[in-house]
Amino acid sequence: MIVVADTTPLLYMSRIGRVGVLQTLYNQIVVPKTVWEEAVLVRPDAKGIEDLLGANWLVVSDQAERAGVDHSLEQALDPGEAAAITLAELLRADMLLIDERKGRAVARERGLKIRGTLGVLVDARRAGHIPSLKSVLDDSWLKAFV
Repeated sequence: MIVVADTTPLLYMSRIGRVGVLQTLYNQIVVPKTVWEEAVLVRPDAKGIEDLLGANWLVVSDQAERAGVDHSLEQALDPGEAAAITLAELLRADMLLIDERKGRAVARERGLKIRGTLGVLVDARRAGHIPSLKSVLDDSWLKAFV
């Protein structure tokens, strides 16, 4: 299964201490170079970044940037979303992890299967990788984003 991730699902999962759930569900995730820079290099001291840095199952790829990100995507979306959608299309990914409403709509229009952070957590719960959504979506969830 080929899974590509945009910035926000990686950040959210790292902030709540659940990056490992991504590996458990998907084994490996491919991340565009632009997304890696947005997620990790721009905020090296942010909560959870060390978990992303230590995740050897996250594969950073510059394929989207080398191939050239679709100009229409660059105009409509932020650079990470545009690169993630482009990479998902190049790799014919089985799934794109993306949260932003506009990016999700564009990805769907382009025929990509998507999943957001909450969808990932629901999948993890159904597969028995987390005991309950309540165990994740408590006050610490809200504090992670303030």
